[in-house]
Amino acid sequence: MDGEIVFSQPYGEPRTEPHAEPRHARHAAHAQTADIDPVEQLWSFVAAAGNSDAIVFDTETTGMGADAHIIEIGALLISGDEPIYEYDQLIQPHVELSAGITALTGITQSDLDGQPDAEFVIPQFLTAIRPLVLIGHNVSFDIKMLNIEGAALGCREVTNGYMDTLRMSRRMFPNAPSHSLQEVMRLLGIDEVETHRAVSDARQTWQCWQLLSQMKEPKLLADDEIAESRRRNAAVKRRHASGFMRSSYLSNRDTTPVNARPEGESIEDFTCGVTVSGDTKHQDELSRYGYDAWLWVTVTHGVIDSGRNAGHPTLCVSLDGQEIGHIPALQEERHRGQVPPEGAVMMAHIPNSKNDKENGVYRLRLQMPAENDD
Repeated sequence: MDGEIVFSQPYGEPRTEPHAEPRHARHAAHAQTADIDPVEQLWSFVAAAGNSDAIVFDTETTGMGADAHIIEIGALLISGDEPIYEYDQLIQPHVELSAGITALTGITQSDLDGQPDAEFVIPQFLTAIRPLVLIGHNVSFDIKMLNIEGAALGCREVTNGYMDTLRMSRRMFPNAPSHSLQEVMRLLGIDEVETHRAVSDARQTWQCWQLLSQMKEPKLLADDEIAESRRRNAAVKRRHASGFMRSSYLSNRDTTPVNARPEGESIEDFTCGVTVSGDTKHQDELSRYGYDAWLWVTVTHGVIDSGRNAGHPTLCVSLDGQEIGHIPALQEERHRGQVPPEGAVMMAHIPNSKNDKENGVYRLRLQMPAENDD
């Protein structure tokens, strides 16, 4: 395994040492099943770690500070430059999960109910990985989180050598505006989306590590590549901020639709609220439900029939069998491809805004997945 190994020194500067050759023969990769017993999975992981040289891992947490807790560990054990075992485990933190973390990771409080706590997972995990080189993206954060959890359980501090794909990317793409895992994948030509789930991020980090290790010299981005990278990074930040704010807003509200659900496949995603044009012509229908009502609607493909965007594709929104309006042309472009050709049953919301109430206006916002990147 090529590359520079950094040794964890919490109270000093990192130092580097050459990496030794792999110690073990190669083994067949072993993928975990989703319903495997946590005890069986942990002991299988411990056994496989004894035949490994390195571990690529990621954690999902309740936050960033010293009071944060790990809620998921995902890892790939590596032997002879090949993955031989995957480990993925949710952890019950015994604290309330914030709406922002749920928005980022998709992990909900109910997902953590019944999961083992840190006392069950962390000590065995730390013991198993002590001989291994650690690989991660911004791996110092994940090491810090392991040490926070470990210290509370009386475990010895993690001081393993590690390799960080964030540091490697900064060295190989010195003028790139962003070195997030998602952007590093784009720079390396990996056509995948970061999901902010631990084992998925670990797999993607391993792909990045392999490609970064093969680069012979740094690459400078052209001006147009820098501009495009900045645009993508800004869009991701806006999406994360919007998702956090939206989840915080929704966390105190009952989003159960109050009308009858139409027949059809559904898309239930609250990431973006999209304005519905033409809804002001249907005040009688909307006022029957009132402000802050959540509703089932039917969404079908159509075209805008008038105005400067006449003929442009759109998504038509129907409430209780009556067409209420359509989404604007720009929003259709941002969300193109998210609704299947046959249409879908989706959710909509009548906002409880001060301005609308003062003017006696009822508006409808269609709940959509995140905007497309392109």
